[in-house]
Amino acid sequence: MNRINPVILVMLAFVALQGCGVNHPSADEIISKAIERHGGGLYEQADIDFKFRGKTFKTKLVDGQYQIERMFSEQENAIMDVLKEDKTIARWINNQEISLDGSSRENIYNNTNSVVYFALLPYRLNDPAVNKQLMCTSDINGEPYYKVEITFDDPGGGKDFEDSFIYWIHKDSFTVDYLAYSYNINGGGVRFRKAYNQREVNGIRFQDYVNYTIDQDFPAHELDYAFQSGMLRELSRVDLEEVQVKIK
Repeated sequence: MNRINPVILVMLAFVALQGCGVNHPSADEIISKAIERHGGGLYEQADIDFKFRGKTFKTKLVDGQYQIERMFSEQENAIMDVLKEDKTIARWINNQEISLDGSSRENIYNNTNSVVYFALLPYRLNDPAVNKQLMCTSDINGEPYYKVEITFDDPGGGKDFEDSFIYWIHKDSFTVDYLAYSYNINGGGVRFRKAYNQREVNGIRFQDYVNYTIDQDFPAHELDYAFQSGMLRELSRVDLEEVQVKIK
């Protein structure tokens, strides 16, 4: 990736200082209001089904324990993965459970949990492993946003606990309209996501995302500036299909 232009650094510093006033709610309060706006207590009462890139995902409570299921077909085999809240992981192929080694378990957990995590944002942002920090506020396309940085403890934060996430939460509606993250795997980098196709299904808000990248070294927490300056390019779409919510 190309190095960031020094002139841009000066501009970023100026923009950041513009939004560093006082009398803002705390990061905890902002995240809690965002969770409430997107679904609140309904998350704990719902069975949620959706499709993502050809796979079916289900989240539900079974005997009081949160459980995720992922189902798909591969080489004419019907595969179902099950993740439980206690980190129990199992796989069935054509209705027969198979044994898994450590690497397979980790791969199933990461690829399944990450999809559901993003699909249900901001639901899990009050988990014990989550650390929150309120950054300087900013405007995006004329709308005012709180900017909250999320990092994770290890253990409890998953394999990407060293990654950081930035959420732009609207000051009036408390909707999560944009997010960004930095990551360390495969050489590292940043991504920026813009929410679209927002809809409510039985009281829970779902939204799809345009996924952007940038072809130079750039801090994740300033990608709102890069977005508005036309410096980002679209990489992919993150679309949830056939969302169903059953409230118990």
